[in-house]
Amino acid sequence: MSATYIQYNHALNEIFFSGRFAWRPVYLSLDARMRLELAGMLGEDEEGLEEKICRVAGHVLDRSGDPYASINDHARMWWIKSRSAPPPFTALLFTLSHAAALMAAEGDFGSNNYYLRLAQVTGRERQVLSFHGKSTDRLWERLNSWLVENNYEFGRPTAAAINKWTYVGKALSQVVVRAGDRELFHDLFARYGFSGNESISPDEMRHYLANWILTSKPNRRLKAAWQKPELQQRVCEAAIAELSHWGSADGTPAKGAISLGKRSVKLSLIASFVTRFPRPTMLDLQLGRTEERNEPLRPLSIEGAPGQEFSLANEDFGTFATILPRPISADGRSLSRSYSFVVPGQETNLDWHPRLVIPLAKANDGPYWIEVARVTFGQPHLILVRNVSSFPKKVESYLSDAALEMPAKLTSQELPGLPADWVLYKDARLGQPSSTPPLDLDALVPIGDEGALLVEGSFQLARGIFHSRASLVASFQASTGPTEIFAMPMGATTGEILRRAKDAGKACRLEIPAGAAKGHSGLRLESRKGPAVVANTEILLRDANNPRALDRQGRDALSYASIMSAAGHEQSPGQEIPIRVEGMLAVGVDTMDDDLGTSSIEGELPTGDWEEPQDANLASPILNHVGNQTCAERGYHIWLCETLEPGRPKKTPLRQECKDCGQAIVVVDRGKATARVLAPSLRPLKTFTGIGSPDASRIEHDLLLDALCFLGTGSWGRFESLLADKVEMPWQAREIAQNYSLLGLLDIDLRPGTNIVHRWSIPPCAVSYIDEETAFLSGFRCQSLLESIFSAVRRADGQIVEARRSLVPAHIEITNLSPAALSRALEGIADPLGRSISVNQYPGREIARACREWSNLDSCLIPISMGRQANLQVFNLQTARWDTVSAISAQGGAYRWNDGRQAYAFVEESGRSLAGPHQVVKLMAARSRRRRLHAYDAKKQAFLATLGCDAPGLLGRALVACSGTLPEISEGLLKYSNVDPATARLVLDALYEKEEARDEARYAHQRH
Repeated sequence: MSATYIQYNHALNEIFFSGRFAWRPVYLSLDARMRLELAGMLGEDEEGLEEKICRVAGHVLDRSGDPYASINDHARMWWIKSRSAPPPFTALLFTLSHAAALMAAEGDFGSNNYYLRLAQVTGRERQVLSFHGKSTDRLWERLNSWLVENNYEFGRPTAAAINKWTYVGKALSQVVVRAGDRELFHDLFARYGFSGNESISPDEMRHYLANWILTSKPNRRLKAAWQKPELQQRVCEAAIAELSHWGSADGTPAKGAISLGKRSVKLSLIASFVTRFPRPTMLDLQLGRTEERNEPLRPLSIEGAPGQEFSLANEDFGTFATILPRPISADGRSLSRSYSFVVPGQETNLDWHPRLVIPLAKANDGPYWIEVARVTFGQPHLILVRNVSSFPKKVESYLSDAALEMPAKLTSQELPGLPADWVLYKDARLGQPSSTPPLDLDALVPIGDEGALLVEGSFQLARGIFHSRASLVASFQASTGPTEIFAMPMGATTGEILRRAKDAGKACRLEIPAGAAKGHSGLRLESRKGPAVVANTEILLRDANNPRALDRQGRDALSYASIMSAAGHEQSPGQEIPIRVEGMLAVGVDTMDDDLGTSSIEGELPTGDWEEPQDANLASPILNHVGNQTCAERGYHIWLCETLEPGRPKKTPLRQECKDCGQAIVVVDRGKATARVLAPSLRPLKTFTGIGSPDASRIEHDLLLDALCFLGTGSWGRFESLLADKVEMPWQAREIAQNYSLLGLLDIDLRPGTNIVHRWSIPPCAVSYIDEETAFLSGFRCQSLLESIFSAVRRADGQIVEARRSLVPAHIEITNLSPAALSRALEGIADPLGRSISVNQYPGREIARACREWSNLDSCLIPISMGRQANLQVFNLQTARWDTVSAISAQGGAYRWNDGRQAYAFVEESGRSLAGPHQVVKLMAARSRRRRLHAYDAKKQAFLATLGCDAPGLLGRALVACSGTLPEISEGLLKYSNVDPATARLVLDALYEKEEARDEARYAHQRH
């Protein structure tokens, strides 16, 4: 028995709007996997499933008058009352799309043919459906508006009219490239060596598609669509959208999983600049893939090299998983080798092949540059060049011809970490050369003649979504001028222009100051070369006044049930609520004022030093590599060139491939002379003045916190992406997260045995007292909520004090109100998600008391095999600094090493090694020697810690909660202020006395 319309609609909503297409274009068409899933949900057969849905949808159409009148009424009520749920008209829009798919399959694009197919699948009269076609437009508009209103969480809108087909065009837009067709583009991306990180314009993609469409990989439907000039733009847009997400999946299932089947998965090279004052800047090169892995992929092995094990893990970057130990070192040959890592249990290899010229573009999701197939017109790049024979001279001569902006040149003597026999050109911007260069330099030739329209902002919340109070910059580079950029409100008419920039030359830049788009939910940006529109894009503007909706099951929110790390706390019906901490609020803690007073616990603490990562030992562990000699080692490629078949246009893109490394390029004959003998460099290279570094101290932390509050929760990759252009090294982002966590602004879930953040969430707003009449705000905040709180406090005769502090958001205090008076004043005030504000009287003591109920700190440690490390260091408990050693002592202790990842471990006297955060590892060593790294000064009400030995996890938050401010350095020690004796006693119990008492009991038992 067939399902009802409601059942079909619900099932289709699960397929299309369950979140699988978050921030990606969503089209109302099924591929084979989606069809199988849909049939399983409905308990029906796959065969003829689309036709069944269309037939049932036809039954709900009105029998007289406008057939879409009732469903439009239903849609209007849904929009007014319950649009938090997916649309009730998805099945009808799917039907409209399916009719367009049948028309496209025939290749007969026209209004009459479309309505003929729609009449056949719905059983309604063609003339009636055609006469009322305009009514369907309202449904498409509501779908698009719903996707925008939900911040692309369910997908990006794709329904748009195509040329003259005003109403038919929106249905056709769903099936020009069907769901199953989009995976075919993966062959194109692999064929031409894409990484998924290219900022590519439709003009550039058109060249690749024009070559690829002639191969056997595209299906008949795609080939037919490409033959229609009016549909080519849609195909290009679909390919670009698929490319932007292909880099993280590389043709594999979602979330970076490696698929089964014999295949090669491409690795990419990334470069980052590491600055550790006063040492010079270093270049850090790594191999990996753009993805976020919950667990490392291990053990990977090298073909023909037994005993060598590697892993793929997000050790350094949230959005880029790297191969560990690092195969690339300062040894010049390491960057000239090919690498092939075997995935365990699968016929899959992770491969990377070197090139003579390796361009890298700035990554969107992290503080690094990532390898791309070729340069993009007008955008800055790093260019790694093999220093063999006279090859760099050829590159420099080409740059003199083609560079819009000449780069600086660096060698391994000027830039530590750059492999010997390679040079680096920094900040190269390329245009089209005046003559055709040799094929070995083709990666430096932009495939298109125009640049993409790029939009950058202080905080990009997600793809195409920017913070509404941050400034924006739109840039466009063309081959000729004049150029213009327009900024208009989203959905506005052409005449409504907010900002406009015009340049007589070929480079245009439009600055949109913070607040210039106030009152608008989004912007449409358009770039022009002369009178012709070259590119356009739409962006959303969002802030925490309208945050993302909470997960209904609470699966995304984090809270603490252990000292070191938060975790999800989804609760089953009837399940007892465990003691947990969320932000500055401890739930389920007995607040009885125990006799916990303590006198000063002092003694000479070693001053120590800040914990900074070691320099990695990058001696390549790989004993062999793929192939006897690579093109990079040899100094040239051997090209297999596709020839132009008789009858094809002269500008037909042709594919050329190196027979050894497999590098593939697309060559377009633009009628230019071939530069067989390159002239000496005519334009000077820039003088190298050092590597510029983003200044983390200038981050607008109030905007960053607002951005985090809008998102509510997310992976570490999402957090790191917010700071991609604001920090230089991953540890800087982790330091910001740690500071926010101490202040109760952020709850963080750590990867076991490390300080690496896995997930984060923003706790609800809380007001926490530090004395009888002074409290501070923590957790969620937004402008509208702060205004409500400030008004309520002032009406109750309280005062608001805002203090601006570096490295953290504004510190907001409420004074002159008792906890009872403040609770009354804030009654009825809720944040935009409907959560009330908690008033917390003894935050530090309550959090510390919760820690007393949990297992000991060593529960966060995990077993590890250390092996022999070349840069092994031991923690000296007398100086509280790291000393270099050659081997592990028989007495054990705290150790660290860096083989491409920074690791810490506590080694017991038995020889067992346990990995963990550096604070806990050092503490375990101190406990084992009956030494102290922490003390309490009762007179000054100050808790003291050796530098680099800050109180870990919630114990640090408990101490910070006593003042609402981060600890400061005082007399060479870390000082937590305003700590009451009871809180100090509880924290010290957790750090030392519980463990010591357990040890004494164990030793006493052994004596007896």
